[in-house]
Amino acid sequence: MSYRTLEVELEDGRVRPNGDEPLPRKAHALLTILSPAASEPAKSTRSLGEALRGLKVEGKGLFTDLSTNKRHLDDFGK
Repeated sequence: MSYRTLEVELEDGRVRPNGDEPLPRKAHALLTILSPAASEPAKSTRSLGEALRGLKVEGKGLFTDLSTNKRHLDDFGK
């Protein structure tokens, strides 16, 4: 069975497409309803290192983002 993903709006039991793609005349569908809070990405107030320290991850305790150091990316993709 093939499927497509369409973004729609649901209001008073009526489904309306949210975009240019029209809805099919007849179809079987699985509906996932997102709450208004789920549609907005959460703003992070702490770094990855702080989050990992909060999870008590094993290690030296100093977590850094290696992508900020160009030397770590010299052979990336080779």
